[in-house]
Amino acid sequence: MTPPTFFEINEFVWAFHEVVVTYGTPNYKEINPTVFNMVTFPFLFGIMFGDVGHGFLLFLFGAFLTLRNDAIIESGSFLKAFSKLRYMLLLMGLFATYCGFIYNDMMSLPLDLFGTCYRNRPSRAGEKGAIQTEPLKDCVYPFGFDPKWYVGHNELTFFNSFKMKLAVILGVMQMTLGVCMKGLNAVFSRSKLDFLFEFIPQLVFLLALFGTMDLMIIAKWLTDWTGREGKAPSIITQMINNMLKGGEINGSPLFGTEDFQIFLINFLLLICFFCVPIMLFVKPWLLNKLNEKLNPKSSHGHERSRGSVKHAIADSENDHSDGEEDDTN
Repeated sequence: MTPPTFFEINEFVWAFHEVVVTYGTPNYKEINPTVFNMVTFPFLFGIMFGDVGHGFLLFLFGAFLTLRNDAIIESGSFLKAFSKLRYMLLLMGLFATYCGFIYNDMMSLPLDLFGTCYRNRPSRAGEKGAIQTEPLKDCVYPFGFDPKWYVGHNELTFFNSFKMKLAVILGVMQMTLGVCMKGLNAVFSRSKLDFLFEFIPQLVFLLALFGTMDLMIIAKWLTDWTGREGKAPSIITQMINNMLKGGEINGSPLFGTEDFQIFLINFLLLICFFCVPIMLFVKPWLLNKLNEKLNPKSSHGHERSRGSVKHAIADSENDHSDGEEDDTN
């Protein structure tokens, strides 16, 4: 039998470990994802929640719970319910504050910490708005987003697009880490079945499909679209085209020429197509064959055991009825 799993956890680890076991408990001697979750969980929360004002308030709340924990428990305050979560709240507030500085966002308002790398100019013919901006030569904003973005006509589109794409990239990295941990568990347990028919096809499928999407996002970021903004492809539309239209190009190609990108996308989709049955059917089929080989007469044995049980029950009933007749007589 598989031994039970035991983890030595302390007050800091407890909350993060509870998040992990909500999805499943690692088997005996497997890697405990809590070790990574202690950093990745609050960091991913900070990316979603990133705001200097709200994040710092959460950080202060977590710091108060941490510093006054003993007094809160002794007093029986309603804050006692948050006691076990104090370290998680502290880190969530810290990362949310950090990401808020990255986004240059405090209570939905920008912080003008380092000036701006743009200057105003009068609008030209055909441009919308009375005032337009143009970048200063050789000016690089030192940290986070330039506050001028918050007064641009494409502010919402730009920030939503950036946050969504950043979340996708980090999410794929998180999933890749999880799949690699599964591969390490298979190596440790010397399970060729799990390594060859679960870990490898899962990793290939993930990188071929979503890894390609991440590369498309990065390639689009690194391309200068000045003067041809209308040719910049939509990543979502391109992914839909990859699945439904054979990789038809939306806008300009991101990987070489159009023919090369279409060939590359279709080749990767073909690999993904072959990975699916390998992940779903090979391991159960092999385990079933192995079970039949080790127990060739198991099914007949079950039938005989059922018959023996029925026969024993019938005999006991007959004996019981005979006993009743003897008592009556």
